[in-house]
Amino acid sequence: MPHCIIEYTRNVEDQIKISKLVEVAYEGVVSSGIFNPKAIKVRAIPFEFYKSGLERSDYIHVKLRILSGRTIEQKKEISDYMIECIKPHIGQTKSLTLEVIDMDIRSYGKYINEST
Repeated sequence: MPHCIIEYTRNVEDQIKISKLVEVAYEGVVSSGIFNPKAIKVRAIPFEFYKSGLERSDYIHVKLRILSGRTIEQKKEISDYMIECIKPHIGQTKSLTLEVIDMDIRSYGKYINEST
């Protein structure tokens, strides 16, 4: 834990290297000191078709899904920290947003296939 999901408009691929963005996000989560590096998962999902307002609308939106139990202050701190880590790597992208989302620890399930 956590799951860091980077959503972005496909056109930002012309400006930045998405694999680098994934690395930067991973290192940001690690350097926060809050999470076990072995448990961090980062992935990027492009959007080909989108509509966002009336003007230029390229964006990067990061969802940081964490197990519940942290305070609002802790979540705001990690959100601000992650934006500062990622911001230098977004090129001319119009918008960078980040949200921290609680995953209810009481209903979270996980299976590890040890036979592979």
